[in-house]
Amino acid sequence: MFACAVFARLLRVSLLGLLLAGLVGGAWAQHFDVELRTDKGPVAGSRIETDFYGDLGLAGQLPIDGLTGYRLFPAYFGDFPGGKYATANPGFQAFTGWFAPGEQLHFRALGRLQHWSPASGKWGAAPAGVKITLFGGIPPEVVLGYSTNPAQWADQYAYYAAGTRFDSQGIAGPLTALIDETKTGGTFHSHLDWKISASSGTPPVGAYLVTLELWSPVLIAGQPKYLASQPFHVIFEAGINTQQMQQAFAARINPPCAGQTLTWSVGEASCLATVEEAASGATITLEDAVAPATGSARFSCSSGRWGSPSQASCSLPPPPACSAQTLSWTVDGQSCSAAAQRTESGQSVLLSDSLAPAVGEARFSCQAGQWSAPSQSRCAVPPPPVCAAQQLSWSVGGVSCTGAAGATNSGSSVQVEDRQAPTTGAARFECRSGQWSAPSAASCALPPPAACTAQSLSWTVDGHSCSASAAAAPSGAEQQLFDQTGPSVGDASFSCQDGRWSAPLRARCAPQVLAACPAQAVSWTEAGASCSAHLLAAASGATQTVLNSVAPTTGQASYLCSDGRWSAAGTAPRCSEAPPPACPSRLLSWDLGGLVCSAVLPETASGSSRVAVDSQEPLTGSARFACQQGQWSGASDASCQAPAPKPCAAQALSWVQAGERCEATAPASPSGSQLQLLDGLLPNTGSASFRCTDGRWSEAAEALCQPPPVKPLPPARAPTSPWTPSVQLPWERPRR
Repeated sequence: MFACAVFARLLRVSLLGLLLAGLVGGAWAQHFDVELRTDKGPVAGSRIETDFYGDLGLAGQLPIDGLTGYRLFPAYFGDFPGGKYATANPGFQAFTGWFAPGEQLHFRALGRLQHWSPASGKWGAAPAGVKITLFGGIPPEVVLGYSTNPAQWADQYAYYAAGTRFDSQGIAGPLTALIDETKTGGTFHSHLDWKISASSGTPPVGAYLVTLELWSPVLIAGQPKYLASQPFHVIFEAGINTQQMQQAFAARINPPCAGQTLTWSVGEASCLATVEEAASGATITLEDAVAPATGSARFSCSSGRWGSPSQASCSLPPPPACSAQTLSWTVDGQSCSAAAQRTESGQSVLLSDSLAPAVGEARFSCQAGQWSAPSQSRCAVPPPPVCAAQQLSWSVGGVSCTGAAGATNSGSSVQVEDRQAPTTGAARFECRSGQWSAPSAASCALPPPAACTAQSLSWTVDGHSCSASAAAAPSGAEQQLFDQTGPSVGDASFSCQDGRWSAPLRARCAPQVLAACPAQAVSWTEAGASCSAHLLAAASGATQTVLNSVAPTTGQASYLCSDGRWSAAGTAPRCSEAPPPACPSRLLSWDLGGLVCSAVLPETASGSSRVAVDSQEPLTGSARFACQQGQWSGASDASCQAPAPKPCAAQALSWVQAGERCEATAPASPSGSQLQLLDGLLPNTGSASFRCTDGRWSEAAEALCQPPPVKPLPPARAPTSPWTPSVQLPWERPRR
C-alpha cells in the first residue's frame, strides 16, 4: 500500500509538471482563478469549497500538500499586467447557483510565508524582510468615514489600504478582508492584487507559499450561513524556471522528513534519538544509548512525516520525577507560560495561561526527570474586548443629545438615536478594543417652533374696534384678517411667532359705510363642472339668483351684495354637465381574417358597451362595441368563423355495376373520411369506396358488383297435378 501511494504521488507530480510547463510557457497570457462553490447550494449549513478554474486543465486535479493535506494552487509573479513583482492571479470566481445574490465573500490569511530555495531544493521560512501582500477590499464604513472625516479615519483607512502582509513571522495587517459581493444568480468574478517585496529591494528568487481560507459574513438567525472552506496554499513562482517550479511543487507533494528527535516507548520506558533528514520512503534504525533508558526502533518516512516505531526496544531504571517549574510554549509567534507542579515520570500535565496579552494551554510530559516539549499547544492573543452597553452623548452646534448603545463587538459600529424631547438626533459610534469611538455622521437639533392655534383677534384704530378669526398657522406665517361686520369694519395683519400671535400690523378700522355692488360676471363649479352668469348692479343687502343655460353645462347660484362685495348666499350652487348623446340602434359588422360577421345592436347609453352576436349561418361570431358620445367604437374581443363541417349519418349505400346492384351499411363518420364498403350477401357480392363531405355521402368509386355463378338445374319431374306450383329453389334468395 505504501508503494502504491508513492506511485500515485509521483504520477500526480508528473501530470502537474506537464501542466505547469504549459502555464509557464504562456504565463503572460494565462488566466486562472480559485473557483468557489458550496456543497449543498445557497442554503444554511453549506460548506464553501474550492477548485481550480482557468486556462489549465487543473480542475479537479490540483495536487495535495503532503504536510497539510491542503490543495496547492500555482501562481506567477512577473505576468504582463502585474510586472516583475506583482500579479492579479489567481483571481476568485463563483458561477450561478452556488450562492445567493448580494452575499459577501472574504478571505482569511493563515500561517506564515514559506520559501523554496533553488540552491538547497528545500522549503523553509521566508528570508527576513521578504513579504507578499494581498490587497483586499476596504470595509465600506471605513471608506465612508474617511471620505467624510479624513483626519479621524486616516489610521483605519491606511491600515486596510496597506493590505494583508505574509512574512516569516506570520500575518501583518488585516487578517481578513472582502473579496467581492455576489451579483444576479449568485455569481462574481474578482481579481485582487498580489505583490512581493523585500526590504533589500529585490526578493530572493525561488517559490513562495501562502495559506488562505475563504468565508462569508452572512448570518441566518445570528449564525453563519456558510461553513468556511478548507484552507489552501498558493505557490508563487519568483524568478525560477519551469523545472525548478516543478521541484518546488514536488517538495510539497512528497516532502522529505525533517531531521528531528524521535521517541518511542516500551511499557513505561521511553527512548529517543536524533534522526537526520531522510527521503520519503526511507526506513532507518535509531538507537538510544544514553541513560536512563536505552533501546532501538525502526522508523519509516512517508510524505514528510515519520511513522510509528516498529521493532522497538526500550528499558530504563526507575526514572526521577520532574521538579516544579515554570514552562513556556510558543505558537505562531505568541508565547505563553504557566507553573507546573512536581510530576512523576511518565505523567503529563495540561497547563493553562490565562494572563494577557496571550492566553492558551499546552500539555507537557515528564520523562525521566525532564519536561518534554509541549504538545496539543494553543497560544494566541484573544480577540479585542466587546464594548459594553451604555449611554453615549454627542453635540452638534452646541445642542447635546444622548442615546443608548447595546453591547457591540470590536470593529463594528452602531447607530445611536435620541428621540426624547427637547432635543432629537442620531450619531454613529464604532467599538475599538472595548472603547467607544468619537461620534460620526452626527445630528442633534431642537424641535421646530410651535404653530399658532385658530382664534379671534381684535384691533383698535382711533377708538374704533374691529375683530376677526385667524386660522391655525405655522410659526413665521402672516395672516391678513378682515372685519366686514358693522358697526366698524377694517383689516389688519398678524404674524405667528412660536405659538403666539403678534400685535396687529398695518391695521385699519372705521365706521361701516355700505356700498352698492357693481354688475359683474361670476362663475361657480360643482363636481368638476363649471358654470358662469352675469350679476346686475344692486344695493347692499340685495340677493340675486342667476342661471347658466349654455351647453355643455347647466346650473344656478344665489349671490348676496354686502357693502359693495358679492358673495355666495342661500342654497349651495348647482352645476352639471348635460348627459352625452346615446348611440342609435344599428346593424354593425366586423371583419376577422377576411370573414365578415354582423348583428344589430339596440340603442345604448354613452360610456356603455354591448356584445353583438351573429348566429346566422354560414358565419357565426361575436364582438364588443363601445358607445362614446353617440358614436359606436371599433370592434374588440371579436370572433368570426365558419361552422365546422357536418358528419355523415349511418345509412345503407348501394352501387350498380353492369346492371348488378350491391348494397352495404356505412357507419356514422366525420366529414372528410373515406370508407371501403363490402357486400358479401348473395345473390350479388362486391365492394365500393364512399367519401363523407359535410354530411353527405359521395357516389360510389372503385365499384365492383357481380352475380353468383350459375348452377345446372336438376332433372325435371313429371307433374303430380294438373298445374305446377311456383317454387323457390333452395340455393336462390329473392333479389333486392
